Amino acid sequence: MMTEEQRNRAIASLVQAHRTKKPCVQLSTTFPSIEIADSYAISSAMAQLKVEGGSRLIGHKIGLTSKAMQASSQIDEPDYGHLFDDMLIQDGAKVPHADFCVPRVEPELTFILKQPLKGPNVGLIDVLRATDYIVPSIEIIDARVQNPRKIFDTVADNGAAAGLVLGGRPMRSKWGDRGDRTRGRCARPPRNGHCLAGQ
Repeated sequence: MMTEEQRNRAIASLVQAHRTKKPCVQLSTTFPSIEIADSYAISSAMAQLKVEGGSRLIGHKIGLTSKAMQASSQIDEPDYGHLFDDMLIQDGAKVPHADFCVPRVEPELTFILKQPLKGPNVGLIDVLRATDYIVPSIEIIDARVQNPRKIFDTVADNGAAAGLVLGGRPMRSKWGDRGDRTRGRCARPPRNGHCLAGQ
């Protein structure tokens, strides 16, 4: 476990990375004693700083849920992060690259909830009951920690959450449909106005 002083240093490193747009050294390297509880404490402290700065918490993200992304990142479990109102980007807006460290985009499905989900033992049916509708979205991820990262680094870094563009075609998720209406959906982002399908 990290000491309180070490956690504060880790928070300061992430704050500086956000400000300068330059990723900091991996927390797992700087603080070899870091544990996942430390990472969540750091993430919560960073979220509290955002709220104190005027941001509003609007949701949460789960990252690294697919085997392909886990293989790419060499992390074999999901990470988690907070979503704030100032992360929302209007569909069609221009996003300055200089606002981020090393931004990437990923297609996602965003679940808009009509009631809270609280664990433990939350299952598929609980999620479907709590979901009002689902929208396709584009997430901007931006690692404020250098590669290669461990799960301790990604959790502390808010799951690399940096921006979210919500799509305009909501789909209802009816109880008992097992999510079949979203199965098989795919995303093909254009480049300079041209579809990348087949590339």
